[in-house]
Amino acid sequence: MANGRRTLIRGGHLVTMDDTLGDLPSGDLLIDDDVIAAVVAAGAAGDADAVIDASGMIVLPGLVDTHIHLWQTVLRGMASELWTGEYFERVLPYRARFRPDDVYAGGYVGGLELLSNGVTTALDFCHCIVSPGHADAAVAGLVAAGLRGVHGYSLRAKPPGHFTTHDQRSADAVRLNGEIAARGKGRVGLMLALSDLETVDVPTCAREVAQARELGLRMTIHSNFPGQVTAMHEAGLLGPNLLLVHCNVVTDRELDMLAHAGAAISVTPGVEIGLGSPFTVLGRAIRRGVRIGWGCDIPSFTNSDLIAQMRLAHQVQNFLDGAAERAEGRSGRRPGVPTLTARDVLRHGTIEGARALGLDDRIGSLTPGKQADVVLLRAPEFGTSLCDPAAHLLLQSGVQDVDTVLVAGRVRKRGGRLTGVDPGFLTALVDRARSHVLAAEPPPD
Repeated sequence: MANGRRTLIRGGHLVTMDDTLGDLPSGDLLIDDDVIAAVVAAGAAGDADAVIDASGMIVLPGLVDTHIHLWQTVLRGMASELWTGEYFERVLPYRARFRPDDVYAGGYVGGLELLSNGVTTALDFCHCIVSPGHADAAVAGLVAAGLRGVHGYSLRAKPPGHFTTHDQRSADAVRLNGEIAARGKGRVGLMLALSDLETVDVPTCAREVAQARELGLRMTIHSNFPGQVTAMHEAGLLGPNLLLVHCNVVTDRELDMLAHAGAAISVTPGVEIGLGSPFTVLGRAIRRGVRIGWGCDIPSFTNSDLIAQMRLAHQVQNFLDGAAERAEGRSGRRPGVPTLTARDVLRHGTIEGARALGLDDRIGSLTPGKQADVVLLRAPEFGTSLCDPAAHLLLQSGVQDVDTVLVAGRVRKRGGRLTGVDPGFLTALVDRARSHVLAAEPPPD
């Protein structure tokens, strides 16, 4: 036990996401320094140095975003017409214009936006690294924001810069792995973001996977083209330390491969639907036992509101379930339909998201001994809900009701406002980075 400053979150409806503890409609959450010390009935927690009154609030674990590109916070809204291909044709080429300071601005401001929206942990898939300084700046931005995060070091070839070869990028990933404990301040870790298989051959991908396994690092990779999962399976590259993103065109057989390997998928509903993807993979993956997490993906298209992404996944999957039932001539519901309940969606946004990042022993549930990453959701001013708290979160509430956020026991948001943050400074930081990035047309990506 930490035996430090004790904080008591008193009298809230505790949604622990711990199967043993369940929900406590009126409970106390005691935090000792950065660790959850006790989850008990209201009034049973004892004394504390600080008390947060959670009466009338829902208390839940911090949400987990398993796929976001925070450097694009500087280019917010540039890809709003996603369907037309402007993300690939307009946004990505600007990577060549980013300096380390600009990457820092995206990570810092984007990290604060996630915190404000109830996300306490995120995997920042950073494919804007053209020098060691860019990687260091991305990590520094996450740390400064106060987020718990994972820096996804992208090995994919970038615009011309400090790195000119794949070996140089790989060597720098090794360098950062040796420094991440100090740079990450114990809250930000490292994963390898593998090169997309449409940009490298399988032997190159195999070398990247071997490097990750040698370093003991987890991996993440985009999966957007047919046959990628089969190719990785045949090369022995799948495993429980791999998080694939999107996977909208994978076959059922490939989903069985992923389930057997223990791999996970990050689903980013807004972007996938915005690009016209089939979006059938979610239901098919769940039915085959593939682990699922949620992600916001690209701030150049949509803001970092994971609750909205979760709501979209819930509603679109219900639509697909209903369409399948009608196509098969049924007006009732089979067992297993709907595919996702609101509680399922929240589980994938907390403990399952943490498991996809290999952090479920530290976060994802309000379990004594875990890190105190906690979100308090206040009741809407127009009245409380009669439904399950998870359904309230998805259907009756939103980020506007995120009242308090703690990461490792430290209050990052209180009374609906981020602590120790000057909004004017954030705006100036983004404006300064944007002015540089957009000052000239980028070279072809």
